[in-house]
Amino acid sequence: MIGAYFKIESLNPETKAKHNIKSKDRLDCVSWAGDYKGLTNFVNKKGQLYFYKTPCRGFVNTDSKRLAEWSLTGNGLNLSSIYIDDVDYPEIGYGYPNSNRLLSNGKPNPQFTFRNDAYLFRINKDYSEIEIFIIPDGRNLISSYYQMMIEGDFDKDIKELKKSTFRFFNY
Repeated sequence: MIGAYFKIESLNPETKAKHNIKSKDRLDCVSWAGDYKGLTNFVNKKGQLYFYKTPCRGFVNTDSKRLAEWSLTGNGLNLSSIYIDDVDYPEIGYGYPNSNRLLSNGKPNPQFTFRNDAYLFRINKDYSEIEIFIIPDGRNLISSYYQMMIEGDFDKDIKELKKSTFRFFNY
């Protein structure tokens, strides 16, 4: 069911200096598995895939009962907000791509093709390491998938998927 996996993390200071990375909020993809094209709009000219941990207030419009504190952004796009509905499991979140045909600036949304995908997140305490699990066409069942992730129903599948990971960029 989980179609792809991406691990993003804050790089160590030496690696950041070597690659001229200044932002403390930048999370670079260090490994991935699966076949998923939905993140290609976030890859830079050097071939790096990275996101910024961005506070949601101010640019994400959502139901006032369901707020996300953080969002993953990059290349001028919002990949997803990270929603955590169960406070007993702050290390597990969910989200999905922007489903609007157009961005707020009137330009076509490059993530529109992937609007029905679902993202599950496993997050460490300070958000310096995030695992992204993608379920293609899973948006309509995201609440169920979120509960399944909390209950450990995906643990075996995740373990198998991680066996086939590749380094995304050679830092």
